[in-house]
Amino acid sequence: MKVKKFLRKVHRWLGLLMALQIIAWMASGLWFSIFPIEEIRGEHLTRPEEPLALSHMDGLTQPAAVQQALDDHFGQPWELSSAALIRLDGTVYWRVSGVHLEQPFNRLVQTDTAQVLPMLSAAEAESQARAWLVAPMPPQSIEWIETIEQGSEIRGRDAPVWKVGFAQPESLKLYLDPWTGEILARRTDRWRIFDFFWMLHIMDFDAREDFNHPLLQISAALGLIIALSGVALWAMTTRVLRRRPRHAS
Repeated sequence: MKVKKFLRKVHRWLGLLMALQIIAWMASGLWFSIFPIEEIRGEHLTRPEEPLALSHMDGLTQPAAVQQALDDHFGQPWELSSAALIRLDGTVYWRVSGVHLEQPFNRLVQTDTAQVLPMLSAAEAESQARAWLVAPMPPQSIEWIETIEQGSEIRGRDAPVWKVGFAQPESLKLYLDPWTGEILARRTDRWRIFDFFWMLHIMDFDAREDFNHPLLQISAALGLIIALSGVALWAMTTRVLRRRPRHAS
């Protein structure tokens, strides 16, 4: 009986202590399971990348010419990370990624003239953002972002970026690479709800990234104790599992 009484106290008071967090875990898990992650990310609202065909491989600029163009562009040593052919707005480019002055970079190089494309202007970023939409809409706002703040909806990415906002669909915000016009991130109202629930789920209320911190570990351990104590109480109070007294013959 002492064990049962102790388990009841543990289950009751820990349950009261952890009630809000357990509700947050269940509610966030439900939200995560309702929508496919592709819809959360807004991928259904933008066009996929354009495919390449064998005919696009004709007359390509040689890698040596691309290297020389980037040498002239930077004027200082740079390191190559990757190079690939991509198709944007029907035109094929070399997309070159690397590091310059300890900062990562992306550049587009024309495949016929080996010219490095300049950074997008605000008007070009707006046009490119509209072109990415499945159903083009006029933008509501355009913003140049030079600093990515902690907890930002594009945290973990490098600045600068162009941010182009649309009232519809779903209050979509497109974050574009200023040199290539490629989509770095899509953010919608569904994603913002997802992000709020993610914050509650991992209990990182600042950066919303760390799920290896003591608060979450302690809370998860307490939740496990609540569940195990509930199972133990059920086993101790359920008639099916209790041993029946023997009748005297």
